[in-house]
Order: sequence, then C-alpha cells, then structure tokens
Amino acid sequence: MGAISLINLTKTYRNGRGVRDLTLNIESGQVFGLLGPNGSGKSTAMKLMTGLLHPDEGTVSIFDADVQNNREQALIHVGSMIEAPSLHPYLTARQNLSLIQNLSTDCLTTRIDHVLALVRLTSYTNDKVSSFSMGMKQRLGLAMALLPNPDLLILDEPTNGLDIEGVAEFRDIIKGQVKAGKTILLSSHIADEVERICTDVAIISEGKLKCTANVDKLLEKYESVEQFYLDFIRAEGGLAS
Repeated sequence: MGAISLINLTKTYRNGRGVRDLTLNIESGQVFGLLGPNGSGKSTAMKLMTGLLHPDEGTVSIFDADVQNNREQALIHVGSMIEAPSLHPYLTARQNLSLIQNLSTDCLTTRIDHVLALVRLTSYTNDKVSSFSMGMKQRLGLAMALLPNPDLLILDEPTNGLDIEGVAEFRDIIKGQVKAGKTILLSSHIADEVERICTDVAIISEGKLKCTANVDKLLEKYESVEQFYLDFIRAEGGLAS
C-alpha cells in the first residue's frame, strides 16, 4: 500500500524558491530520506504533505486520502515534526504532551509516559520547556510526533541539536518504529545520516526532485551515499570538481 503519493506538486514563493513538479511515491514500511542542501525545498515539501501549505499545483495523498480536500482523514494516522517543534515554553514537557493527548480521541494518557521514556526525557517530565536545551526541545518534538502512535512519521531534520548519543538513540527509536510496522519519511542535509537510517533516498535540489534510489543498491556501486550524492551533484553542475 502506498503511504505517500505526490503528483506534480508545485509551490512557489515570491522569491522564486519552493518546489516544482515533485512526483514521488513512498510505500508503506519504507524509511525514506529526502537528501539535499539547506534551502533545497525539503521543508516546503513536508509542509505540503501535512497540509501546512496549499500547493499552487499538483496533489498530495496519504494512505490514498487527498490532503488538500480531505485533510483530517489523510492525517489521522500521521505524526510529524516540521522545522522547529511548536512548543509552549512556560508549560512542562508533560503539559505540552497533554495538550496533544487531549485532542486525540484514542490516545491514552499512559502514552505520555511511554514516549517521554522513549526519548529519554523522563527525568524532565515536570520541567518547563523554557529551561530546555535545543537538543531537549528536539527530543520533546519527537515525543509529540510519536504520541498518537502514528502509522506514518514525517520528520524534518530530526537530529538537529542532538549530540552524538542523542543521534544514536534517535536511530534506535526509528529502528523500533520500523519493527512495529511504521513508515518513516525524514529529511536531512547529511548523507551519512540517511545511509545509516534509510532504506531509500531521494535527492532534492533547487526545489526539484533529481533522483530516487534504494540505499542498499547504491552501496553496491558506491563507497557511501555521500559519495553518490557528491558525484551526482557534480554531474548536475552543482559542485566544482
């Protein structure tokens, strides 16, 4: 079953940036990485997928439901973290999660303790978010995405602000979600991160989808995903030799 389907998706800002004619299919069970430099359109694409932006042209479907015309049905099984997490700084970690839990009809209160433990924030449950470091805020944002136990996770640069230990823990969380049958879409500008986490990758640059590939098949031909990425960008004329 297809998890995400983009067809000719276009959104252009006044400065000319955005995304143009994105067509992409992500199957259930994949860990799919959007790889590209900052400003390449990754966040815009994810905002379009989650209904935070309306496309100029094209369509987005999640689990066969059209996001633009049937947003509630399309996103009912989606957890997301787009750009910086939207947190209430003068509420505690638990209170931030409770706001989301109260809006979910089938999300039990016990899920709050579960996701806080998952992201290693149990000791900070009752601390105000205003005292959190960037990495802790990123962990809480991930907890918020995980709280409704979604079938699909859409995560924009999820390891920003995390230290080495935090990045390793994030990988373990993703592996656990995959074992539970979840589908993951994440964006990154770091090729090594995509290689370690993802089953499949798409390169996006200047708002355009350049190519898609299976990570294991790439590694049969290239030393690393980074080497493939650099070779591909050079071939496109985006890097000096």
